[in-house]
Amino acid sequence: MTKELLIQLFLLINKFFFALFSIFPTRKKMVFLCDFGDNAAYTIQALNEQGYSDIIVLKTSRCNENFSNLNVKKIMLFEMKDLRQYIGGLYHISTCKTLLIDNYVPLLNVLPKHIECIQLWHAAGAIKKFALSDPSIAYRTPAAVRRFRKVYKRMDKVVVGSEQMAKIFRLAFHKEPDAFLRTGIPRTDFYFDEKHIAEVRTRLFEKYPILREKKVLLYAPTFRDLELTTQQIPIHFTKLMQDIGDEYVLIIKLHPAVQHTVENLMHPQIIVLDNQVPIHEVLTVTDCLISDYSSIPFEYAFFNKPQIFYPYDLDQYRMSRGFWSDYPTMVPGPVVDNDEELVHAILHLDFDATIIQDYSSHWNTYSTGQSSKNLAEYLLTHL
Repeated sequence: MTKELLIQLFLLINKFFFALFSIFPTRKKMVFLCDFGDNAAYTIQALNEQGYSDIIVLKTSRCNENFSNLNVKKIMLFEMKDLRQYIGGLYHISTCKTLLIDNYVPLLNVLPKHIECIQLWHAAGAIKKFALSDPSIAYRTPAAVRRFRKVYKRMDKVVVGSEQMAKIFRLAFHKEPDAFLRTGIPRTDFYFDEKHIAEVRTRLFEKYPILREKKVLLYAPTFRDLELTTQQIPIHFTKLMQDIGDEYVLIIKLHPAVQHTVENLMHPQIIVLDNQVPIHEVLTVTDCLISDYSSIPFEYAFFNKPQIFYPYDLDQYRMSRGFWSDYPTMVPGPVVDNDEELVHAILHLDFDATIIQDYSSHWNTYSTGQSSKNLAEYLLTHL
């Protein structure tokens, strides 16, 4: 059986259960379907603060957020491997007024019409193309493209933190101008919470005392489509640390989509973090970010600190994924091509704070510390 037939079978099964559950009345409840969960958690907290808790959380196996400290009705695994919980999740979706998602969700193809679907997404900005603008879509079957279009069309509203991101979503999702909720990105409220930031920093310093003593470099690349099991990174990390000296410590944090992190780096000034450590917490102790095509720079810009970009496969990535603009013009820091240039950039970094400030104001326009509250007010008003 081909992949396309399996997908169609999956959608038919979901459609059957949605039809079956249509006999039950719709309730004024919200369902959060989470692959990532951080934006959902902040939104739920804001809803709780306004006295609302009629919330169901459906988590896929990729979601590391546990939601245990929040006031919700149920938290359920939403995977076909656990049919009982999965079918229960379909019941809750079918009988809710509002569904909030944070990724591409195939079952939107058959989602009942009475449900308002809101896309929280999982990135504050975008360098690489995605969704219907992804160049690889040209190699998909016409049936697959129709499915993609139907999914994106079914997203009624999309939460954004800037007009720039709204423009990108218009192209990526084929949305109209009135499809956007300009509330700001819920999880960015963290960067305005000085008490929470201080608590996170203290906890990381206690676990990794060396972070107090050194300048902290964070290497946080995005994933590569063909390297989701183990990412092959052509950076000689041990030599890099030898070249920049004892003044620095390097944290390596791969994208959560990559199953295995970097291993066998036995160096006292290199810390390799696993997927369970939230990236926003690591940013609080970072003095300089090194990245490539990731969305992390958009959030690190809140700290107004240096960024360096090392796109070691720039030409290949440009052809396979594509960028929304010319790459060097999209990043707020020097672009390096090899390890030697990276060492030079670290040791001779000419940091211009106004570049980061302009970058942040461009991409984080509506994310001003009240994003979760703004979104919660919209949800409660339209429930």
